[in-house]
Amino acid sequence: MYEEKLLEEIFQNANTGIYSIDTILPKVENSSVSAELLSHQAKLAEIARTARQMMAQKEMDLTDTGVLSRMGIWTGVQLNTLQDSSTSHIADMVIKGDTMGITKMTRELNQSQVIDPRVRDLGEELVNTQRRNIETMKKYL
Repeated sequence: MYEEKLLEEIFQNANTGIYSIDTILPKVENSSVSAELLSHQAKLAEIARTARQMMAQKEMDLTDTGVLSRMGIWTGVQLNTLQDSSTSHIADMVIKGDTMGITKMTRELNQSQVIDPRVRDLGEELVNTQRRNIETMKKYL
């Protein structure tokens, strides 16, 4: 995979996290968890912004994660919080989401043939941001 594909994956991964947090925030009753999620979302937005700028420099088209993906996230959050919207359950959902993001991004990083080290560094920054958020959410389990 070349850096254009990796940049697109970074952008999509970060945007999926941003949308997921937007979807789950109305279900969060614990103000500390809300604050942690908003902080994480801001970091993801910064990564997405940087990826978008790099994509623009390479004259790449921006692609959207798609309506079906967002519908799946929204439906999953609604169903998962229908019977249990406790702080612990919300933290567990966020940890699982970040774990999926880490797994996908790590796979993409391992398979990529990137010339520009800034692209790889941005992917690694995304993974590290997700790892830190998992550690933060563990205290709410």
